[in-house]
Amino acid sequence: MTRTRMRINKYLSLCGLGSRRKTEEIIKKGQIYVNGIPTTNLSCQVDINNDTVMYRGQILLPVLTYHYLILNKPKGYVTTTKDERNRPTVLQLIPEQFREEGTFPVGRLDKDTEGLLLFTNDGDLAYKLTHPRFKVPKTYQVTLDRPLRDDHKMEIEHGIELYGSQTLPATIDPINDEWTIVTITITEGKKRQVRMMFSMLGYEVTSLIRIQYGPITLGNLPAGKYRVLSKQEIEKLKSTVN
Repeated sequence: MTRTRMRINKYLSLCGLGSRRKTEEIIKKGQIYVNGIPTTNLSCQVDINNDTVMYRGQILLPVLTYHYLILNKPKGYVTTTKDERNRPTVLQLIPEQFREEGTFPVGRLDKDTEGLLLFTNDGDLAYKLTHPRFKVPKTYQVTLDRPLRDDHKMEIEHGIELYGSQTLPATIDPINDEWTIVTITITEGKKRQVRMMFSMLGYEVTSLIRIQYGPITLGNLPAGKYRVLSKQEIEKLKSTVN
């Protein structure tokens, strides 16, 4: 028999409201109605064939077509669907068609960080790509204000204390002989993690560009431009978390 019931956060993510974590915030605010009754219960099960789920007066239906995009995020854009301070958001850089079908950014890049940002309306995949349990590698190109010392390199690679816990092992490689431009690969996504790790050791990060997310690379995609992932890229991305 086909399973027709699922947790409400998964149902909402399939409807394009964002990652499971994001939809949980909406549920907690009492903005989701199931069969006309508001619910804040994160354990609520939805029958996809018989229940009616509404958000802001609109009936929510699971997405039939999934989209997978890559954007080369420029500086100055915030990674959010809406900004209370009216700053430009990354959603303004993708076509309206994708926005209307619930496509949202996977994870975050801070305002001054550039580079690879994934978008999708596949909430289940987005959840897995951003959840620490799956340890999806992300690689950044970092420009420092001075050469990176060997002992500091080893300290970051082995893990340092950040936000009350130790960061997971990282890998750092040089791009230039002076070790002022390096790549760093991490498998977690604490807030401003790369900047903070170098800052705690006395370095200023003058440029930060994400160049790879799992198997997906930024390549020569111009700043501010997007492209649709190929079928092969989507399959590789899914295999990363399966």
